[in-house]
Amino acid sequence: MFKLSKGDKVGIISPSSCLEDNDISPALAYLRQCGLTPILGKHVHNQYRYMGGTDQQRAEDIINFFRDKKIKALFCTRGGAGSLRVLPYLDYELIKNNPKPIFGLSDSTALQNGIYSRSKNVSYSGFLLLYDFRNGPIAPMQDNDLKRIFTGQKQFYQSGNCVISGQTSGILIGGNIYALNSLCGTPYFPDLKNKILLLEDIGIKSYQLDIMLQQLKMQKGFDKIRGIIFGQFSDIRIVDECDGTIDDNINYFCADLKIPVIKNFAYGHIKERHILPIGQKINLDADKCTVSF
Repeated sequence: MFKLSKGDKVGIISPSSCLEDNDISPALAYLRQCGLTPILGKHVHNQYRYMGGTDQQRAEDIINFFRDKKIKALFCTRGGAGSLRVLPYLDYELIKNNPKPIFGLSDSTALQNGIYSRSKNVSYSGFLLLYDFRNGPIAPMQDNDLKRIFTGQKQFYQSGNCVISGQTSGILIGGNIYALNSLCGTPYFPDLKNKILLLEDIGIKSYQLDIMLQQLKMQKGFDKIRGIIFGQFSDIRIVDECDGTIDDNINYFCADLKIPVIKNFAYGHIKERHILPIGQKINLDADKCTVSF
């Protein structure tokens, strides 16, 4: 069971977009208030094109932290784009033998799920250093969830609406659907058998959600998934009335499914969101809209 102790060192990485001139000092102060000692990666402030350094530089920071036994967890500075690009440069045997969670959100989905598929390393989705302190202090929901995760406590969340009733359990994978689908056709897409899918996104057109959901349905093993948690789909644009709303597309997608499904769960690009484990077994009760692990 994952647990952090006072004084533990945690690594800070920029696997996606670059920080530019953005200040992460409030987030680092928060980690220190939690009793942790943040250690910045060598390349955390680098910039290469739109990313936080070259693919090799960003991979180097990740591997160095997994190699360092004094580092107990990794925290992504921000999302954006690009974490997919580091996957070919990672040492998965090293990661498998030195497991430690990566905390992130959004584009971190590609990194977290890609690493899980090759090493079974568990991560946590729902927290980013820059994103969660951009408008002041961290929101109470993330603060509460993080502190319970840091101290190894059981988590019990109730949120959302039932789409298909039932109860199930399985390994949770996913996060941002665009980033997850970017792994399709690569050696890093996770096995879907016996998994529960977590899905959210921001700023897409409603018909694009339909296409991405159909792409997932066509992946090997989709017929063996055990459940789906739809989070929030923020700032969605409906180009044409016939494209349908987010609910229309979710309901259409779920029409022929016979597994527990909930939607509107408090997760995604929203101010208050829950933090969920990628690569860990969770329990889903769609009738009560509860998630526990």
